[in-house]
Amino acid sequence: MPAIRYQHNDKSVVLHDAKIHGGSSLIPAYLKDGSLVYYPFGGFVSRDALKYEQTVQLTDIHGFSAATNEGNAFSESWRDVSSQTLLGAFIKGKYFVVLNNGKPITASRHKR
Repeated sequence: MPAIRYQHNDKSVVLHDAKIHGGSSLIPAYLKDGSLVYYPFGGFVSRDALKYEQTVQLTDIHGFSAATNEGNAFSESWRDVSSQTLLGAFIKGKYFVVLNNGKPITASRHKR
């Protein structure tokens, strides 16, 4: 199952399939108007499954792993995405990372 890693205050938090390990599940995203808004992490969604959902740019995510979690140890290495934003979708009050062929869709980091 895929997972993301981001910095929350002073610790690194790993989130996968709406399970939280080590901190808060609130993650930040830039809306199209440039505002930064926090909502809970909802998991992952395939790009093909999206119809008319609002898209956002998820920010402050430092790593992505497409690995399976075996005994709390990810068997695949983390991909550094700290210099980019990830495409997200806002669905039922939560942010979901949008995946294309099992990988996140990235963009250049939003200018603050």
